[in-house]
Formats: sequence, C-alpha cells, structure tokens
Amino acid sequence: MSSERPHNRSDIARPELPDEQPLVNGTGPTRYDVLLAAIPVALLAGWVAGHVASVPEWMALGAGAVVAVSALVDGLFLNPPT
Repeated sequence: MSSERPHNRSDIARPELPDEQPLVNGTGPTRYDVLLAAIPVALLAGWVAGHVASVPEWMALGAGAVVAVSALVDGLFLNPPT
C-alpha cells in the first residue's frame, strides 16, 4: 500500500506567486470589460437603427462600426493592458 494521500485539484493546480494579481478581484467590471461590451453593443445599435430609422442600413452599421473601432483602438493602442 502506498502512504501517499490522494490528489485533489488544488494540489495539481499551479500555485499563485506572491506578487501575482488574481484574475478576478470581484470589484466590478474593469475598463476592458466595458470596452469589450461596447463593441457588439455599438454594432447592434447600428443594426437596430438601420431597421427602425429612415437611415440606410449600411450607413447606420457604418456609424456603429466607427464606434466599435474607436473602442478597439482605445483598448489596444491608447490605453493598452499592462
């Protein structure tokens, strides 16, 4: 018989380093969460505006795409994650 104790998931997982920040801190959405949510919301708003308003659909989707691209540029180049 082996005297080893059985393995559980916490024994197998990679231990956290002392200076490592946890991935989820529970304080609410971060700037990047908001930016990631803004991209599909902007495109969906453009699509809805194209169907509801008297604006051509391609123009409404184009406006939504401009907002989505601006959120993407902000998150990737102006304020990149550290």
